[in-house]
Amino acid sequence: MKFWFETIVHSYSQIFFSQNKILGLLIAFVTFFSPKLGGVGLLCVVLINAVAYVAIVNRETIRQGTYGFNAVLLGIALRYNFEPSTQFWVLLVIAVCILLISTVWISGFFSKKNLPFLVFPFLVTYWLVAHSVSNFSLIHFDESRIYEINEQLKLKDTFFYKMAHSMDNLHLPEVLQVYFKTLTGIFFQSSILGGILISIGVLIHSRISFLLTWVGFISAVFFFKLLGADIEILRSQLAGSNFIFMAIAIGAFFIMPSKHSFLTVFLLSPVLMMLLFFLAKMLSVFQLKAYTLSFCVLVTVFLYFIHQGWLYKFLSLITIQYYSPEKSVYKQSIYNKRYQFDQYAKLSLPFWGVWKVSQGYNGGITHLEDWRNALDFVIVDEDQKTYRNEGMHTNDFYCYNKPVLAPLDGYVYAIENMVEDNQIADVNMNANWGNTLVINHLNGLFSQVSHIKRDSFKVKVGDYVTQGTTLATCGNSGRSPEPHIHFQVQMTSEIGAKTMAYPFAYFLEYGKKGMALKLNEVPKEGALISNVETTPLLKDSFYLIPGKKIVFYNEMTPKKLIEWEVFTDAWNRTYILCKATKSVAYFVNDGTMFYCTDFEGNRHSLLFSFYLTTYRILLGYYKEVEIEDFIPVNYFSHPIFLTVQDFFAPFILFTKARYHSKVKEIDNTYAPEKITIESTVHAQFLGLKTGVIKHELELSQGRISSISLLKNNKKTTYICVS
Repeated sequence: MKFWFETIVHSYSQIFFSQNKILGLLIAFVTFFSPKLGGVGLLCVVLINAVAYVAIVNRETIRQGTYGFNAVLLGIALRYNFEPSTQFWVLLVIAVCILLISTVWISGFFSKKNLPFLVFPFLVTYWLVAHSVSNFSLIHFDESRIYEINEQLKLKDTFFYKMAHSMDNLHLPEVLQVYFKTLTGIFFQSSILGGILISIGVLIHSRISFLLTWVGFISAVFFFKLLGADIEILRSQLAGSNFIFMAIAIGAFFIMPSKHSFLTVFLLSPVLMMLLFFLAKMLSVFQLKAYTLSFCVLVTVFLYFIHQGWLYKFLSLITIQYYSPEKSVYKQSIYNKRYQFDQYAKLSLPFWGVWKVSQGYNGGITHLEDWRNALDFVIVDEDQKTYRNEGMHTNDFYCYNKPVLAPLDGYVYAIENMVEDNQIADVNMNANWGNTLVINHLNGLFSQVSHIKRDSFKVKVGDYVTQGTTLATCGNSGRSPEPHIHFQVQMTSEIGAKTMAYPFAYFLEYGKKGMALKLNEVPKEGALISNVETTPLLKDSFYLIPGKKIVFYNEMTPKKLIEWEVFTDAWNRTYILCKATKSVAYFVNDGTMFYCTDFEGNRHSLLFSFYLTTYRILLGYYKEVEIEDFIPVNYFSHPIFLTVQDFFAPFILFTKARYHSKVKEIDNTYAPEKITIESTVHAQFLGLKTGVIKHELELSQGRISSISLLKNNKKTTYICVS
């Protein structure tokens, strides 16, 4: 029953690019202001979803209302234009079957170009039926549309007519009246109350979409009046719906809401107006109604050009559809902050221990022009000296003969091993790079390590090496006055190729203020840096692979178990599923950091607490390191403040949710058997803290042992039993 209820409600809400049940119910209610229209619309929704279900179409696609929203419009349009009869009902069933076939065909055709099929199936099916009817003598046009005044007189005393038109006599500004009647005009009606109810539903669904209905409508009114067109046209024959649908589609649904998307809606309005009149005139020759054709054509063409890279600096496509413009904005803003410098290939430093960047990018010695994006590394002592004793011999230098490591998995592509080490302060200008190794990391990414000690290579050409594998040892060959490691990333395989800027995924930087964790950065010249060393307990505890099951119970109610399981989806995203609450937490474990990337579901579930607790966890223990990050504000913000923020979300974000995590307790610094991690999330509104929530995560015996929620001076602990 729940499935079929959702198929119906979503079919109505999808008309406004939504899956909000309240909006769907309000739209369905408004269609029944004219029972004969609403009833046929509902019948078509049930029919098409039932046929699709029997035809074994994807159940989730049916539940989302993907087929039903075109059926709503088709059913209402057919009943609006034709009188009911036995033959009409037969025609209706045939039309629904044609609609399903056309939806599948058109959606498949457009999906090849990553384009939406919108309401093209409704238009194609309606035109086909409308043109065919002229040959059917037993199906008649509804003449009440011709004598509309007489029809109104017949209905004026009925309950539905009184309700629908109960607010029509309110003294509202003309713009408001036309706006509300434009909304009900989508369903072939004219009712201010109906328009108010639909606008309330849109507002409940999305504040951004609500604003865009006004942006689209006001833009239409502006250009209509500017060019002398009658704005009354907007509320008839679905004409005004073109501007409202275009505004939501371009302004917030397919394109990320922003000031540029709002401006785009305004600038496209005159184009849409021209299309509206042109297509109406052109189709009138064939006695067809244009309805929403102009909206479909404009949105499809515009999105096609966006896919070709047009305006990519100003407009960005929404890649994951949440059916909520606000959620898209909030998640995308955090995504940009978290991953703006993230790389698919996560490089590590090519050495053990703490080294100094003796020459960085654009270094003034040898890192110039095509070779400017390179790094030189040395080891220094407390006095910043690179050598012991007098430094007259290569063995006096701290880095000499130290291991050189593979920065990433790959194949050894080239090795040069014919150059002798230089004496100190001498250089070999004839063999600039000295002994060198090039690794092919695939996908067009190569790394090069140079000035290696001759005959120190531990690998050979063709070997597959993993990140951290010892390749050779540091030497002083080539153009190298003293021992050091030269490292560069390049896009071609030859030794000494043009360098490219590429960050290291994680490293620790040591300075006067202590230790700092750096993410996706290029070390600066003069910095003291090292790789992150992982802690076995942390690494083992977060080793969550597909198929793993995790079971918790609340210490106050030990008999009630909470069960999770780890899965991987078709896009190779790993996630934890809680079936009881239908909640999902997506995460990544790259061996150095465990971090959650997304959450969907019940925010009162334990899985949501896990999401907040483990939003970003370093898999190595460092007392001084505290992890900081941002969380999408739609997950953790006061409802009132969030509602205010929603209206301004496309333009400015003044609500934030910050995340902090650190190790609170550890029983043994070097070989811990128990670690407690404390995480804190606090919301901010205009810079003021509006809410705080803390969690504690206890790890022991190579797994998560408990999660504790600390809120309002209360501590709730969940014990992990597997």
